[in-house]
Amino acid sequence: MNMRLVIFSGMMMMIVGTIAGLGASKYSEKHYQCCNIGPALDLGYSQSRAPRTYAIAGAAMGFIFGSTLELVRQSTPQEAKKR
Repeated sequence: MNMRLVIFSGMMMMIVGTIAGLGASKYSEKHYQCCNIGPALDLGYSQSRAPRTYAIAGAAMGFIFGSTLELVRQSTPQEAKKR
């Protein structure tokens, strides 16, 4: 089993997960309301909801998914050769 390939695959999926997390953060942003109807702290523009949290969650899920996928890919041929 090539652990360098497993870690590399996990890191590539981590990058994809980070981008997906930032996209989800941008997609879930609050719509701007005028006339001070919204919260007391009004910045004058809509902002993403916790982009760092979404990015970290996406990166963690991407790393786990990528590493697991590569482990499954590498273990399947070895099982077939043993039989």
